[in-house]
Amino acid sequence: MDQQADFGVMDGIASTLRHTSSAVDGLGNSVPGTPDAGDGTPAIIGIMARLVDNAGQLVIGTAAAGDAVIEGKGAYQQNEASAANDVRNAPGAR
Repeated sequence: MDQQADFGVMDGIASTLRHTSSAVDGLGNSVPGTPDAGDGTPAIIGIMARLVDNAGQLVIGTAAAGDAVIEGKGAYQQNEASAANDVRNAPGAR
């Protein structure tokens, strides 16, 4: 079975991850202020803080995943070129 990496797909995945990271990060400006919820205000603030923190982790994680895909693509391309060179230079190769 012949397996090949599609570098265009890898670029697309990295782009999607980076775009998602930027889009979610941009939502940080739309976080509403502290609501007046009476006795429930502290609980609502806690929930909002957790949501904002989780969104921040999503931003960091998706950006890192996009970077990892590009790094992996580069390593794959480098290994592929090296293997091709080894085959060309092998004894008995034409």
